[in-house]
Amino acid sequence: MKTIKYLLILCWLLTGVFAGAQEADLSYARHIVKKLASPGFNGRGYRKDGDKKAAAFIAKTFEKQGVAPLFGDTYYQPFELGANTFPGKLRVALNDRNLKPGVDFIVWSGSPAVKGQFPVKVIKRSDLYGTLSDAAQYADGAHYLLIDNRKDEHETMEQAEKANAAILHLRNATELSLPGVIVYDNAKLTWSSQTKPSARPVIFVNQPSIDPVTVTSVVLDVESVWTPAYETQNVAGIIRGTTTPDSLVVVCAHYDHLGRMGKKNYIPGANDNASGTAFILDLARYYAAHPPAYTLVFIAFSGEESGLLGSKAFVKNPPFDLSTIKFLINFDMVGTGEDGMTVVNAPMFPEAFSKLVAINKDKNYLKAVNSRGESCNSDHCPFYEKGVPSFFIYTQGGIAAYHDIHDRYETLPFTAFANLKQLIIDFFE
Repeated sequence: MKTIKYLLILCWLLTGVFAGAQEADLSYARHIVKKLASPGFNGRGYRKDGDKKAAAFIAKTFEKQGVAPLFGDTYYQPFELGANTFPGKLRVALNDRNLKPGVDFIVWSGSPAVKGQFPVKVIKRSDLYGTLSDAAQYADGAHYLLIDNRKDEHETMEQAEKANAAILHLRNATELSLPGVIVYDNAKLTWSSQTKPSARPVIFVNQPSIDPVTVTSVVLDVESVWTPAYETQNVAGIIRGTTTPDSLVVVCAHYDHLGRMGKKNYIPGANDNASGTAFILDLARYYAAHPPAYTLVFIAFSGEESGLLGSKAFVKNPPFDLSTIKFLINFDMVGTGEDGMTVVNAPMFPEAFSKLVAINKDKNYLKAVNSRGESCNSDHCPFYEKGVPSFFIYTQGGIAAYHDIHDRYETLPFTAFANLKQLIIDFFE
């Protein structure tokens, strides 16, 4: 009886220790995400040194943790990219009604600067079911073209393909005499990052109280700055292995996001990807205190939102032989987890995926570990294309905010963050 009593006490103590460690992990992660997603980091984009402030914060964190610089005496790997930014005025008004940026409209991130009042011609999505030549007739050189892009419930797949192709043509074709395009839709407003300017201003509007057919004019005052060779940087550190230091395990995440949309609005990027950055910093903190058998490399990439440019730059000029990487895991959007997680490249590396699944089944860390095939949708891809065994992990469920003003620290649940960390530690061991 005493033995059972002591065992129960021991289990209670161990449970308390584990719960305390998890709470410490969550507290640390929340601190990092709150910092990186705050207004002072300017959306971690390429205006007002958003990316540089984030990079300096990450490098300083590595240094405090005792993680050595990867590139000799520096944590930074510089590279250049094209950046179109919106630092100043951002006004859009339809029929003299001002719209709210990020709420009622977004400016396409490649749009050039524009100022003035312009007449508007309105067409429907169904008007674009013909050829590209048919679509080009709407470019009259004088009017902004407002496309009511709400889909008809009877639209066929062929019609959808033609309409989508026509809209892209009207937005991007340099030979068209078209001042600008307004796309009116009931779809979620989703911003992006562009590395080159577009042919004309493009505005996306989602404001149900406005009937697009009544729109006759648009007032625009949009400041944009095109920088063809903006210097940004990856940030990376290393912890040498205790027994097999020449074999590397790489954990990575991108820290960049979409920056500022005008003076007052920024895209916080809490889940995408302050959460992944916090995750690799938390792993670095753990392994700095518990030196691993293999050498661990931690990489925070810039330029992911612009087309995986940071990871491409790293692979093009790596500080070590890529063939020495035993495994790489990229973490992107890991701040949720109600529905478990998904592993991209799972079928490509079935033995490693089976180990993850077995550990999770034994320890019951996450609700599910789902398999997904290869996809070049995050920073694992340039490594994978060079033959490096690679996974890309993201969590599922929770908030649906993505590339918008709603991806904020305050809404991020961190549901599976601590358990995911322990799953990865068990997997590495």
